[in-house]
Amino acid sequence: MKVGDLIILSSGPVNHFELSSNTAILWEKIPRDDYLEYDWKVFVDGTFIKLGRQIEYNTEKLNESR
Repeated sequence: MKVGDLIILSSGPVNHFELSSNTAILWEKIPRDDYLEYDWKVFVDGTFIKLGRQIEYNTEKLNESR
């Protein structure tokens, strides 16, 4: 997955952040100082949220950025 990809979030983040939509755009990789390497800044419901990179393993990609 890369910046600009349009994804479908799983129910976990949708419920946790009380989102009305499960469609999101991967906006930016946020570096981390531990073994997990980075998090994702995600644009959804008109706002930005931060999600761990594990979303790469349990989300569906709708549209790939070029």
